[in-house]
Formats: sequence, C-alpha cells, structure tokens
Amino acid sequence: MKLEQIIIIVFIFFISCEGVDSIVDENIEENSLIEVYVVLSETCPIAQYMTLPINESYDAFASKSVVFRAYFPSILSNSTSIASFAEKYSILFNCIDDNNGELVSLLGATVYSEVFIKYNNNLVYRGMVDDSYTALGQWSPANNNYLYDILELLLQGEDLEYYENEAIGCFI
Repeated sequence: MKLEQIIIIVFIFFISCEGVDSIVDENIEENSLIEVYVVLSETCPIAQYMTLPINESYDAFASKSVVFRAYFPSILSNSTSIASFAEKYSILFNCIDDNNGELVSLLGATVYSEVFIKYNNNLVYRGMVDDSYTALGQWSPANNNYLYDILELLLQGEDLEYYENEAIGCFI
C-alpha cells in the first residue's frame, strides 16, 4: 500500500469518527430515531464474521435515518488497526476507539459483536446480530437476523418492548 493511500485512509477515518461521548445521545443526527451500536474487535473471528450481516443491515437501513456506530473497546485497538479493520470488512459507518471502556461500562457490553438498538433514545434490543453462533465454535446458517428484523419492525411503526438475548462472541 502506498503512503498516499495510507494517509487518505487515516484522514477519512479521523474525519468520520467521533468521540465516545456521543453514546449519551446528546448529539444524535437530526431526524434519527433509531441508533445501532455494535461492539467489535479486530482480532475476534466472530466479530469479523458478523461484519457481513451488520453491513447488510447498514446497506438496507442507513438511508432510512438509522445511525450505525461501531465501538472498539479493546486496549489493543488504535486508530490504525480500526481503520484497517473497517477497510478490510467494508464498514462504511463510524468506527470509534473505546479503549478506555466507556461503552462497555455504559451499556454493559460483554462480548465482541454484541449489538444494542435504541429507538427514541430508549434501548429496545440487546444481544446477538443473528443466530449463526449459538455457542462458541458452533456455527450454522442463521435462522434469525435479529438486527435486520428489529430495524425492519421499528421502521414499520411497530411498538416493540425491550428484548434481549445472549450474544455469543469473544469476551471483552
């Protein structure tokens, strides 16, 4: 990779990322009612795998005022490793370095690829992206894409009560 390409990638990363303070929702984009927070790690194979269904949901819903943010709470994460991960896995939404653990403590995230969905500033879902991993090391094709399905229901005007399931992934 040429030096010019690296500089451009780092520049794009810095202008697209925001501080973890935004998670308290004081600076929500105007007209956005739905926010998706996903906890990722550059080194977790399950988090790497989950980028595909996460990106599919982003592609389907980002134009409908759904805001996606990826948080990287590993002490090993840095702007370079996060930018490289975002490029490798085609993540087009904000990727935020949370190596001080603010997100983990605020939302209580426990594994990488855990997802949180807020609607009108209320948490409506916490758990797995889809059910392709029901236990560590046990992969099968997904029967349920929770992230996609919940976003679709919210955009159809469904009044959802809080729902949670146990996310499977690498421990934070």
